[in-house]
Order: sequence, then C-alpha cells, then structure tokens
Amino acid sequence: MSEVNDQVRQLVASLNGKHGILGCLLVGRDGTVICSSLPQQIEVATIGSLSATLFSNNDVSIQRMNRGNLVQMTLLTDQGILHFIETAGHYLVVLTARGQRINLEGLIKSVDDQGKSLADVL
Repeated sequence: MSEVNDQVRQLVASLNGKHGILGCLLVGRDGTVICSSLPQQIEVATIGSLSATLFSNNDVSIQRMNRGNLVQMTLLTDQGILHFIETAGHYLVVLTARGQRINLEGLIKSVDDQGKSLADVL
C-alpha cells in the first residue's frame, strides 16, 4: 500500500508549477485529504472538506438539470483558479498561484491527463 501512496503523492506533486499551478489536493468524497502538494501555510483540511461539498452539490444540481454527471469544474476567483476533476471516486483539486497568466486549456488538459493516471493507480 505504501508503494501506491508514493505513486499517488508523486502524481499529485508533479503538476506543481505547470500552467501556474500552486499545488493540488487529492480528496475523498467525504472531504478527507488523501494527499496534498500545497504549501504548508495553506489550510488543506478546510479546502478538502469544502471542495468535496462544492463538487458534490454541483453534481446533484447538474443531474437535476438532466445534464449528466459532473466530471470537471473550474472556478475563477480573485485569488486564482480552482479546478476540480473526479477520478476513481476521489476529487483532484488544483489551485493556481495568485497573479499568474493561465493557459486554461493547457491546465484542463494536464489535470485531465493526471486524473487518468491517478485513476490507474487508485
């Protein structure tokens, strides 16, 4: 199991610095943080639990609109971008650094590819 954990940590951390990414969280559906590559000064437990709630609630809303299941979600804030993807029963949450010029298409593709890699390991 520790080998899988190391692989997961490496996959999550490998996105740091690409497309302005500050760091990532892998979060269980219950909001538990599986691993994080965010800087230590960021409150990852709070972000993890709120991210799971955000994704879950939006998924229910999308389903009620008969638009299928939510797969990815991007939020733009005055602090940067939060991008979410569902992968193997988990949420990968990506935060960009403040003030970065972001290639959103590149960010989404990188996160999508990493989500697929994580699904293979999880």
